[in-house]
Amino acid sequence: MSKVLTAHELRKQIKKQRAALPKLEQQRLSRQAVQHLSRHRLFRSARNLALYLPVRGEADPCSLLQAAKPGQRFFLPVLSLGHHAQLVFVEWNRATRFRNNRFNIPEPLFGRCKMLNPQQLDLVITPLVAFDARGTRLGMGGGFYDRSFATKYYLKQAKPFLVGLAYPFQKVDHLERQAWDIPLDASCTADGFTPY
Repeated sequence: MSKVLTAHELRKQIKKQRAALPKLEQQRLSRQAVQHLSRHRLFRSARNLALYLPVRGEADPCSLLQAAKPGQRFFLPVLSLGHHAQLVFVEWNRATRFRNNRFNIPEPLFGRCKMLNPQQLDLVITPLVAFDARGTRLGMGGGFYDRSFATKYYLKQAKPFLVGLAYPFQKVDHLERQAWDIPLDASCTADGFTPY
């Protein structure tokens, strides 16, 4: 019987696997996942979409910009300054300027860019470390996405639709879902788009 890994151990293992993936393979797998997502009706019908800028070998959603439909607007997460550490989403366009946040992740500066609360988004592409077949998502451990989308669970809101973008090896058999974990509505890898 194999040992069940703790969330900390699993994070460490998958981050190591992700970092070992050659850059060209990261790009190839990311492009394949984005192709699956860009063909899906959820992407085509969404008006306000949130992406993330990949760091430390994460699957890259940014080529979705090339598949954009007229009227679609793209937003990036920014850590709020409040003590609850939720995300706000700032529109990403040619004029967007960036700074690194406290985790050394690039974030858009607020400036004059349009800002949305999480509930105003239609589709959110989330980064993750691991996920399972029930849509349980293991993030970096800060809880920012869970806190930001908690109303989706507590108020039983359908919006926004949460899609985890990942490499196929990030899918695991089972993740323990905590009471505060907000599950994904779907995952997307190079193997395809999977709704839950």
